[in-house]
Formats: sequence, C-alpha cells, structure tokens
Amino acid sequence: MPRRLPQFLLLSALALAAPSSAVLGAPQLGEAQAEGAVTASQRGAGQGGAAQSGGAQGGVVSGPAPLALQSASLTQDGGVLVWRAATTARWSPASLRRDRQSLCLRLVYETFAVNSRDVCVRRRGAKTTLTLARVLRSGGHGPLHELTARVRKPSPRSLAARFALDRVGIPNGTTVRWRVLASTDGCDVGRAGDCFTARPRDGAVLQLRLPRPIGCAPAGPAYITSGPRARKLVALTFDDGPSSYTPGFLDVLRRKGVRGTFFMLGQQVGPNAAMVRRMLAEGHELADHTWSHPNVSAGGSAASSQITSTANAIQAATGFRPCHFRAPYGAVSGALTSLARTLGFTTVQWDVDTNDWQLPGAGAVYSRVVNRVRNGSIVLMHDGGGPRSQGLAALPRIIDTLKARGYRFVTVAELTGAPFRYG
Repeated sequence: MPRRLPQFLLLSALALAAPSSAVLGAPQLGEAQAEGAVTASQRGAGQGGAAQSGGAQGGVVSGPAPLALQSASLTQDGGVLVWRAATTARWSPASLRRDRQSLCLRLVYETFAVNSRDVCVRRRGAKTTLTLARVLRSGGHGPLHELTARVRKPSPRSLAARFALDRVGIPNGTTVRWRVLASTDGCDVGRAGDCFTARPRDGAVLQLRLPRPIGCAPAGPAYITSGPRARKLVALTFDDGPSSYTPGFLDVLRRKGVRGTFFMLGQQVGPNAAMVRRMLAEGHELADHTWSHPNVSAGGSAASSQITSTANAIQAATGFRPCHFRAPYGAVSGALTSLARTLGFTTVQWDVDTNDWQLPGAGAVYSRVVNRVRNGSIVLMHDGGGPRSQGLAALPRIIDTLKARGYRFVTVAELTGAPFRYG
C-alpha cells in the first residue's frame, strides 16, 4: 500500500474527475493535425453517465451521443493489466472517429506524487490500438504515445486489451484508482450533461500484487552476442557469482535504479540462496553459467548436466527457471548452442568485455565499457571468481556516463524479448 493512503484516495478521486481539454474522436495516429489524448474525464467523481440532458444549456454540448457503457473491469495478470469493457451498441475505432466519440481508461496512482494517465482506443489503419498520455494538472495532456498492447474486439460491442504495467509507468505493488469513460467531442463533463458515461460510476480501486516470476522462455536466435541495434538499450551482465562481492554490486544497481543479469555458477547458488532471492526480488534476471565453470563447448551429456544442474539449483532457491545460458570462457560451438536450445536456453555471450578479471584498474574497466558500448550491447563483468573490487568501483561511473548518453539499462530477457512467466 502506498503511504498516506487516505490522502491518496482523496487526491486520486479528484484526478479521476479532472476535466480533459483535448479531443479524442478527432485525428488518428499518423495524421498531421496536432492532438491531445482524450476527452473522457470528469469533474465530480460521483457523476455517472446518465446525467440530465439539456441541449447546449448547463454545459451540455449538443450533437453526437457517447457510447453507453454496460460494464468495465480492470484486473492484473502478473506484470500485465487486463482491461475489458462492454457497450450496449456496436462500435469500431473507425466509428469512434466518425461519430466523434471516445473510449478511455483513466489510471491514477501514487509514486512521489499523484499521477494520472489516460489509455484510449485509437485506430491505426485497420488495426485497433491504444494510446497513452499523461494527464496534466490543468486537465490537458502531455504528448500522445502509442501503447504497446494486445487489443481485441471479442464482439462488436466489447473490448479486451492487455498491456504491461511498466509500459504505463506504474510500479508493481501500487494502489491504482481507475475508471472507464466514454464521451463525445467537446464534452465538458465537469458541468454535467448527457455527453459521457462512466463505469464504475465513482471509480474503483485495484491493489496491484507484486508478481512472482517463475521462469522465462527463450526468444529469437539460439546464440547471441548483442541485442537489436535500433534502440539505446544496454544489458549489464555479471558472471561467476554469487560471491561476497555480489551484495556490493546489488547495492550499486539498486541505488542507481538499474536491473542487471547474473550468470551464476550452480555450486555457488545453494550457499548464497538468500542473496539469489534478493536478486530476483530487486528485478534482476537470474541466468545459468554452468555448475562449476568447465569448458563445455563439446556439448554432450557432460554439458547437459552442468547446465541443468545449475538451472535446478536456481529454481530450488527461488522458484525461477532461467532461460539464458552463458558458456564459460566464451567457448561455444554449434553442438553446444543446439544442446542449450533443446534444454530451453538461449546462449548469450557479449560484445563488450571489460576484462575486469585481469585486474587492469577501475579506470580501465570504466573506459573499456564507455568507449565500446553501442545500441544493444551486452557488457561482460564479473561479481565472483576472484577479486572484483575494481569492477565494483567502476560500476557507478559506467552507469552514470551511459545514462547521460541516453542509454537505458535492461536485462537480457528485456533486450531479446524473452517472455517471463508468472505464478
């Protein structure tokens, strides 16, 4: 639960009711006219959609009628929000535009302040999509963005959409107030009228659970040394732990708000199970680096045993089954990568090597990363297997420099698009 919950509920009720100034039923994505995100909002959270009519009097804008909402729901499925809505009449994204109507989900949640987001149905060509915009205190909206989502219309009168919490910027474990709003172009719902409908009438509260990841599935090629080069994403990876140095790396990553990927030795997992659980709880990815760090490039039963015994140890300690494997010494072969894929793993190497195991000094470790990193880079560091204080000392500067250059830090799973499973 967020702090100051009663105050949050009061402020979020006001945010749910704040009037929007933009028009949703007008231009679609890709058109030249500037646009806001939504019109579907209201002042006075107790007002529903069956308010009095009166033409253009009392703030009611004559013209098109809003969709009549029959039902609405918002639920959580792991790290995903599931939005469903049903109306009494048929509609499509094209008809929303034609009839100057909107259909939106307003989300209000607290971080350091009360935040409000509008998720609205749009059309891109023949495809039904969602857009996302921040609701400003003035009632207007920030820039409009297409929201990555799975959107279906199970019937001509219904909508089913799924989108990730982190795509909207909502932290796990947050309390969210929500409301589905249907309105028309020019509707001033703050002054009442028949130009909008809302479900639930007074909004509802959804307490998000902290999803428990139980595994991931390999995606893309069986062997990679980097991710896609199109975006400024970087994956920091750490080998040969967990060890006595690992808590220091975790502390830096937590302080900097960065998630990494830890390729662990199976024999180190059991004695450090609490540390491994901390990694998972703080959002890091757990990955496989064999049981005892031998050269397994020949593949075969010995390699299979090294990989599966480590995955079993990680799962026993945390409940999470990894899907990424790194070969010791970078020694790979077609036989090994094929074997790893049959066992459920993508083999992950790197394109930026810090050589921190050679103890070149913190400055050299830092320089090797910042001088060689590119979009989609996978950076190799070590949190175990020997003295690791130099890499640890370099890590804060590495993160600060790359952030200043516009890079975002992700796990290998995020870089490759490997889906997580939640229990």
